[in-house]
Amino acid sequence: MVKVGIPRALSYYRYFPFWKSLLEGLGAEVVVSRHTGKHLLEDGVRHCVDDICVPVKLFYGHVLDLVDKVDYLFISRLVSVEKGEGDTYTCPKLIGLPDMIKSSLSGLPPIIDFVVDVQNMPLKSSAKRLAGSFGVTGARAKRALGGALEVERLYQAELLNGVPPEEAIEAVLSNGGGNGSGSRAGPERTGGGDLNIALVGHEYLVFDPFISNNLPRKLERLGANVSFITQVPSAVVEEELARYPGISWSYEKELLGAASHFLSRDDIDGVMLVIGFACGPDSIISEIITREVRTEKSPPLMTLVLDEHTGEAGVATRVEAFVDLIRRSRTRTTAPDPN
Repeated sequence: MVKVGIPRALSYYRYFPFWKSLLEGLGAEVVVSRHTGKHLLEDGVRHCVDDICVPVKLFYGHVLDLVDKVDYLFISRLVSVEKGEGDTYTCPKLIGLPDMIKSSLSGLPPIIDFVVDVQNMPLKSSAKRLAGSFGVTGARAKRALGGALEVERLYQAELLNGVPPEEAIEAVLSNGGGNGSGSRAGPERTGGGDLNIALVGHEYLVFDPFISNNLPRKLERLGANVSFITQVPSAVVEEELARYPGISWSYEKELLGAASHFLSRDDIDGVMLVIGFACGPDSIISEIITREVRTEKSPPLMTLVLDEHTGEAGVATRVEAFVDLIRRSRTRTTAPDPN
């Protein structure tokens, strides 16, 4: 059986169940790179250019981890992931990712360049092309795509209910598709903390325990109930974005819409915006959120910038200070007037 490697980075956190189901439906065995660790990140940094964001450097490390383990590497080319009235795109690095890997790394297995460009061609065209590369045509290819789309639907339901990606992946793939219940979501996951804090950031930053220094768990241990960007329905994001037209980056629009949503909720005590250093789109959206979205009535907002040099102690100190600030602010607000 042909072994196809999928790096556990970048779009893995969004599309892995779909990819795995599709590839296995076409007769391939899927191999995933190891969880991120110090040596894996160092390998990525060593083989990547300096002035690029840490998620891409991390992707390089995950690719290198798969080199001697698979027959093919599966790397998506995410051009456009939504249909809209105007042109929409993903990050330029996600569009050119297969080319970047091919041009800067040698001795790689053949790369399967899976194109997602829904503005210009249906997803089934890319799936059909992929099936053809495995010698699969007709009814089997159609069944593989249909099954993968159903798994994707169930996976998104788990995420919407607050289940982190790795847990949602396990639930969906190990239980024959999961139940979409999000059984570990919300207060049940955190033990009913006294604060509600929203994490707004790309999944590959927030949910990679190594690069985020286990940020969600840090907040939970400090008594916070954590809400994720993945819990904001797309309809809510679009409603929020109506006030901020003209953004063409699909994934940055999600950050903006989710931040706007959380910053306007009375039950949210604080919002943490997590961005990657050297990411141009992230830095622009961060400024828009800070200058145009946040108001005097909004809960406290903190921006946490991550790169390969970000240490756990630094993250812990900032998170603890942010949580302490929120608690002190609430105490002052609720304290009785001595007069």
